[in-house]
Amino acid sequence: MRKLEATGQLENTLVFVSSDNGPEMETWPDSAFTPFRCAKGSTWEGGVRVPGIFSWPGTIEARSSDGLFDQLDLFATFLSMAGIGERVPTDRYVDSIDQTSFLLASDGDSCRKFHFYWLTIHLSAVRVGEYKYMTTAISDDSTDVVNPGGFTGVLQQYPYGRLYNLYLDPKETHSYMIRKLVYIEVIQRALAKHRATFRDWPAKPPAIAIQV
Repeated sequence: MRKLEATGQLENTLVFVSSDNGPEMETWPDSAFTPFRCAKGSTWEGGVRVPGIFSWPGTIEARSSDGLFDQLDLFATFLSMAGIGERVPTDRYVDSIDQTSFLLASDGDSCRKFHFYWLTIHLSAVRVGEYKYMTTAISDDSTDVVNPGGFTGVLQQYPYGRLYNLYLDPKETHSYMIRKLVYIEVIQRALAKHRATFRDWPAKPPAIAIQV
């Protein structure tokens, strides 16, 4: 930041600082910590929720927000800010949302409605607003590691799903699925639409050249 200021580039540069995932809690004897449930390797909030800091003096006003922002959104947002938003590919499915208004407006709201959680090949959960609906997760009660994390547990599947309010219960300790059935139709439609993208835009594995 000091170098950008010294070279006169600070007001023309958007700086973004974040992390790629939650902390690694299983490393012995050293370990990290999170205020949320579980850690890296899981789809509990401790494994995926990270801080994001945007700095652009003179363009982005200082404020805090709990609006949804997926790091995938950086792609569409940066293209839009560069004035080439139309360059987002249309010949493939791109899960990236233009969040320019969220960042630049002093009271901007997130443009992302749903965030989908994937646990390796398993569609694990979806979040909309303060609600997170989980159908698959990894257990976080292992006793052979210094701290239960996301790599040593076992796969758990919930036939009826679990619903958490992340504003009231950020540690995801109390599912009250049965009390909020009114939301499930909206959530299940979102999950079905997300799954359909794999049907409409099937994966294209890269070609492998084999020399004989």
